[in-house]
Amino acid sequence: MSAYEHYVREKNKIDAYIEKEYIITGVREGLSGDWLELKHPGGDETSLLVETADARKYFANLLIKQSRKD
Repeated sequence: MSAYEHYVREKNKIDAYIEKEYIITGVREGLSGDWLELKHPGGDETSLLVETADARKYFANLLIKQSRKD
């Protein structure tokens, strides 16, 4: 799988959670990537490993947009 394909898969996973109204509640950095902490208004919580730099930039932009809504 190419780096671009890997990025697209990660972006699509992030977008799927955002479309289901999950919000980003935290980010944990690790050696293999960043763990994105997500929470649904209904109380469900999940984590998603983001490995590519482009996907990390993508969720950073989502965090900025999310903070402006509050």
